[in-house]
Order: sequence, then C-alpha cells, then structure tokens
Amino acid sequence: MLTDVLIQIAIGIVPLGVAYLAFRSATDANRKTHQTALLQVERQAELERSKVDAEAFLRAKTIYEDALSQLEKQLARMQGQAAQVGADLATEQDASTSMRDQIRRLQAQIRALERTVLTLRAQLLAAGLAPAPSSETTGPYQRRHPPAE
Repeated sequence: MLTDVLIQIAIGIVPLGVAYLAFRSATDANRKTHQTALLQVERQAELERSKVDAEAFLRAKTIYEDALSQLEKQLARMQGQAAQVGADLATEQDASTSMRDQIRRLQAQIRALERTVLTLRAQLLAAGLAPAPSSETTGPYQRRHPPAE
C-alpha cells in the first residue's frame, strides 16, 4: 500500500516534472526569442542610423569639399593679386627713385643757374650796368645811366 501510494505519487510527479520542464523551456525559449527580436530591432535601428549618418557624412563631405575648392580658388586669386601688387610696388619704387634722381639733377641745375646769375650780376655791376632787381626774376629791364655831373 505504501508502495502503491509512492508509485502513484511518483507517477503523478513525473508528468508535473515534465510539465514544469516544458514550461521552463518554453519560458527560456520565449525570453531568448524576445531578446533576439530586441537585438534585431536594435541592429536594424543601428543600421538605419548608420545609413542616415553615412548620408549626412556624404552631404557634409560634399559641402566641405565645395568650400575647400572655393577657398583654394580664392587663395589663388589672392596670390595673383599679391604678385600684381608686388610688381606694381616695384614699378612705383623704380619710378620714385627715377623722380628723386631727376629732382636732384634739377636742384643741382638750379644751384648752378643761381651761381651763374650771381656771376652775371657781378659782371654787370663791374661793367657799370644795372642788373634786374634781385626780387624780380623776369621781364625787360632798362639800363640805368650814371647821373650826369
């Protein structure tokens, strides 16, 4: 009797154990399926973010390349303008040097002419002639005759 009861309990426990194990397996499988689905959703979202990031990167790359190209063109123009300004400056410096030299020559000629005028005045005075007043530098002048005695 006791053995019959134990056998009946054992026979009743075995299906319960099998049912429990089936329940645990189903729960574990369901959890793993859920985790797999979540991982797939996360991977899909990451893939979509990667696509969006790649598209944004390509747009940004295009924008930056265009900006870089424009800056390179602007730099080339600026270098050309700087070269032109340098050439213009050299030309202006040459012209300035030439004009300074010409001014020095003209100043030397003026000093020589002033010395000549002083010499001619002295010669006129020595010859008894009246030179033009020193304050007036142009115009016709008449000779002064010495006063009659």
